[in-house]
Amino acid sequence: MDLSLSIPRGAVRLTCQADVTRCLETFIQKEKMEECGFKCSKCKAVDKMEKDMTLFRLPKILVIHLKRFYNSSMRREKLSTSLKIPQTLDMTPFAPYSNHPSKQKSKQ
Repeated sequence: MDLSLSIPRGAVRLTCQADVTRCLETFIQKEKMEECGFKCSKCKAVDKMEKDMTLFRLPKILVIHLKRFYNSSMRREKLSTSLKIPQTLDMTPFAPYSNHPSKQKSKQ
């Protein structure tokens, strides 16, 4: 499974550092969908919605791609931020419904 994560620019501005855990937290964070224009099928009112993401099942192999470029006002810029990568990464908070064997071992 491939997972494409953005590096949060707020953390970059303050500390010039980021970590993979913070990137994952940003990925699953709820997002307001105010401009989507979804209309209720019954009353036809425009509804304000929220979207959130989680991983349903953890794969045996996970490839994390970091989006190191962002669009500024006139051009694309590369983030030259250092990134902390822990030796072991606990994915349990990001896949609450997963029943991967690694999760089963932690319950014993």
